[in-house]
Amino acid sequence: MRPEFTAVGAAIVVVAVFSSMTPLFWTIPTLASISSVAAELGIVSIGMTILLIAGHFDLSVGAILGLASFFVVTLMNDFGLSPVLAIVLAVVGATLLGLINGILQTRTGIHSFIITLGTSLVYRGMLLAFTGGFPKAVDMPRTVSNIIAGPMLFGGMRMSLVWFVLITALATILLLRTRLGNWIQAVGQNPRAAHNLGVNVTRTTVIAFMLSGALAGIVGVMQVARFASVDAMRGTGIELQAVAVSVIGGTLLSGGYGSAIGAMMGAIVLATIQTGLVLISAPGFLYTTIMGVIVVGAVLVNNWFSSLISRIAPMTGEETEADPMQRVSSVPRGKEIPKSRGEGTTIFPKALPAKREAQK
Repeated sequence: MRPEFTAVGAAIVVVAVFSSMTPLFWTIPTLASISSVAAELGIVSIGMTILLIAGHFDLSVGAILGLASFFVVTLMNDFGLSPVLAIVLAVVGATLLGLINGILQTRTGIHSFIITLGTSLVYRGMLLAFTGGFPKAVDMPRTVSNIIAGPMLFGGMRMSLVWFVLITALATILLLRTRLGNWIQAVGQNPRAAHNLGVNVTRTTVIAFMLSGALAGIVGVMQVARFASVDAMRGTGIELQAVAVSVIGGTLLSGGYGSAIGAMMGAIVLATIQTGLVLISAPGFLYTTIMGVIVVGAVLVNNWFSSLISRIAPMTGEETEADPMQRVSSVPRGKEIPKSRGEGTTIFPKALPAKREAQK
């Protein structure tokens, strides 16, 4: 059993509650709305999850999302670039903003919460200055907008759902089947031990920030495709929702463990709550309140689950899934972790010791 299963349980409960409260829940428009909200929130949350696994936060993803939207609009309107080129450059720009976050954090050693809180204010201020506080529209070709986020699927569901599933699959492969994924988990578990064993902690951390920025930029592009405009408040508040989604999905705030699939389930939970509250005409503040309660509950459940597994594993002789450093501790140099364990390719330059030994 994995901790993100709590998100599956939460999704079942939420669906059951709203199904009993309104007959409109199981209609095609409602499901399309849930999938659209979950897709955009989920993609940002996958980037946040990767960063949380590495032991860091990124509170600037909302501002990066807004700037990516602005880049698309400006490059098309003011520079006359094609939509495809503008989109590519916008995502590259968002990735570079993530790079700045990573460099600032690794060079200064200041906690990423503080670093990205500061850069979020800088990025948001830039967006406000660039837009002048007014919305800026763009005439994006319908073919392009439909491919990115158009209602091309069954029942009017948007193409963003396809990209969400694809990105979730790629992120899962990254975390479970690649050396970088192993390094991200090891850095989040114990950066000093990872460094002593030859892992480039700085590079791994910067890459995690870049991935977070890139995924936020992709959602910024999706929102331009949907709304054909950008404004100074684009993406506001999505960073806290992304943290909530990650926690609901089983990601440990202490770092070292999490999954893209968990982020997907967490996004579905929050999207269902948001849409369901609209269907029953609930007051707007209720969504924020419920989100906070769910996050606190998810943290408590995850902590309990981790403690339970740590007590059970020594008695059963099984490895703790929430402890990647321990899981790879007995792998000889140059060997590969068995694919049945689901954890990557060639491991670090030499065998990783158990977490307790690495901290001595």
